[in-house]
This record gives sequence, C-alpha cells and structure tokens, in this order.
Amino acid sequence: MITIYLPKSNQFPQEDHQRAYDELIDQIPFHQLRCTCGRCGDLIRHGSYTRKIKVSLGYQRLKINRVICKACNKTHALTPDWLIPYSSILLKDQVQILQAHLAGESMEPIMAEQPVIDESAIGYIIRQFKRHWLPRLTAFQIPLDKNIVPACFRAFGRQLMQIKCTPNLLFS
Repeated sequence: MITIYLPKSNQFPQEDHQRAYDELIDQIPFHQLRCTCGRCGDLIRHGSYTRKIKVSLGYQRLKINRVICKACNKTHALTPDWLIPYSSILLKDQVQILQAHLAGESMEPIMAEQPVIDESAIGYIIRQFKRHWLPRLTAFQIPLDKNIVPACFRAFGRQLMQIKCTPNLLFS
C-alpha cells in the first residue's frame, strides 16, 4: 500500500471524494513512486478496486487505483492520506471523534453531522484508539493535529488508526 500525502492538496474533500482522489492521482509523478522492495520508478498502473466510504449523505463508492512493481510483481493500492486503510470512516471524522473523546465532549454533534456514523462505530474507534494508538502517540508525543499523517509514518510506518500491520509507504 502507498499512501499519497500532498500537503498542498485538499486533504479533506467535502463532497466529491472521487474527483478529489482522481485529481490527487493525476498529480503523482509515477516515476518517483517507490515499491516496498525498495525499487523506484518500476511501478505501473495495474487496475483498480472499489471501496465504500461513509460521508454525510450516506455511503460513497471510491475507485482506488492499483500499481504493480515490474521488478518484484508486488501490487500496491494508491490511497490518499484522508483514507485509513481497512476503514470506511474518513481520517478527518476519526480525528474529530478522538478529539471530542479526549476533551470529554459529547458525540451527538458528530452523529448529527454524519448520520452514517453511529454509537457503535464511535465506540469501536475509541476502543481501537485506546488499545493501539493512544500509548504510541503519547510515547512519541504526537498531537492529533494537521501533521498527524507524516508524524505517524515517521514514527510507526503506517497511517493513524491503521490497525492491520500491512506494509504502507508514505509518498509526499
């Protein structure tokens, strides 16, 4: 998996996530992408798959591009930094939930703004955060702010709230 982080891009699209994703992919200099095998410049487009994400109006399908390394034949999904691997809830929404939890605030405004995010999803996010991420962020003194993506990759080699330890590279 390769997470694309472009600080100047719209990190958290408000509506058309597919258009934002496609614009992000169009900005990538593919010759600079690095595979987990260490080779640079050997990745070529290799299809796509569809992922569902939760947005304020319900679910939206997002077509995620894949690349394959000509040297080692490994395939990688190209995910934007505003997606969390294996999660349908966007990074911005999970950060908002975690910030509210840490501040002792109610989750009602979040659920009102995002009807597809219910108490069960919020409880799961908070449990996973406490179990996997709070001790790590505390130990490395990483705040939940706009620099969370590069900080988590530097310290842990994966996206915030990425629970599975799938290899994930940050391309910025």
